Amino acid sequence: MFCHRKEKPHGGSACKNPPRSPGEFPFRRLRGGAGCDRLRRMSDVMIETLDLHRSYRVGNKAIEVLHGIDLRVHRGERLFLCGPSGAGKTTLLYTLAGLERPERGSVHIAGADLYALGRREQARFRNTIIGYVFQNYHLLPELTALENVAIPGAIAGRDATAAAIHALGRVGLADRADHLPAELSGGEQQRVAIARAIVNEPKVLFADEPTGNLDSKNSGEIMKILLDLATEHAVTLIVVTHDHHLAKAGDRTLVIRDGSIHPHAHAS
Repeated sequence: MFCHRKEKPHGGSACKNPPRSPGEFPFRRLRGGAGCDRLRRMSDVMIETLDLHRSYRVGNKAIEVLHGIDLRVHRGERLFLCGPSGAGKTTLLYTLAGLERPERGSVHIAGADLYALGRREQARFRNTIIGYVFQNYHLLPELTALENVAIPGAIAGRDATAAAIHALGRVGLADRADHLPAELSGGEQQRVAIARAIVNEPKVLFADEPTGNLDSKNSGEIMKILLDLATEHAVTLIVVTHDHHLAKAGDRTLVIRDGSIHPHAHAS
């Protein structure tokens, strides 16, 4: 149903500012990158990857996008991924979410080895544990906002109408439930996409450039919704963004460069 976007190797700019204070986030800030010696105890790890590799072929040439990624993300953590265009941010997000199989390495989420699961088991796992917000919304144009949000429940074989109404209310769109995507603004469509991602109460929420197509006002509102949802419901949030101002709102920021993860440089 969704189209997978491939990373294109071309230049861009990485995030430059350090993240702000975590505010009301209930855990201390985690600094540093994968393997950071200040990680919490193992029981708090929600996502763990080991030696992730992913490459694409362009003609006869293989371009390695992920080069041995090791990463731990903790329960309830709000992590931002920055880096140049083509660095592998979206590929990493797709691989973490079970949307693109790595050529080598493993992904564990909530204790489950994601790519060791059978096809049906993995689909069921993604549907119940993972929520994903796409940059371009990926709403079905012939369905209303309510019907779009209810899709994950329908995939699980249940009537999710009540849950979808609740999810739309959480993103401030209860009064737009019967509108088609074409009748909604860009900011409203992204809110519908967020509601769809959270309707099954996931433990992990991935967001790929969720504000990339929005103006500054809508960008701030969308990011506040994501951060509030993560904080209030102890959801692990991983956001890809080019906006260093938005990245400051997280608990940790990592930079992806040349297929590897690097700690964000903090100001002294």
